[in-house]
Amino acid sequence: MLNAYFAFGVPVFLVFLYIIFAIIRKKSKIHYIGFVLLLIGVFMMAFSFQVLQGLWTLEENHATEQLEKLGYSPELLWLPLILGAVLAILNLLRGVKRVKSFRDESN
Repeated sequence: MLNAYFAFGVPVFLVFLYIIFAIIRKKSKIHYIGFVLLLIGVFMMAFSFQVLQGLWTLEENHATEQLEKLGYSPELLWLPLILGAVLAILNLLRGVKRVKSFRDESN
C-alpha cells in the first residue's frame, strides 16, 4: 500500500477525475454533479488516511528497512489527505449553499 505508484497514483487519478467532473458541472445543468465531486474528495481523503495508517503501522513495528525502501519522504503522504479534505469541505459548503438557495426559492 505504500508503493509510490499506488500511494500517489490513486490520488492523482482522483484529481484528474475531479477536474473532468468539475468541467462537466460548469458546462451542464446536472444538479447531482456536485455530489459526485463531494464523493471524489471524501474518497481521496479516506484513501489517503488508510495509506497513512499503513505508514504508522510500519513505524510502530519499527520496520526501518521497509521505511528506507519507500523512495520518497513519508511526509508527502499528508498532501493527498489535505487536498481531499479541502475538496470535501469545499463541496460540502457548496452543497449547503445550494440547499439554502432551493429553500429560499421555494418560500
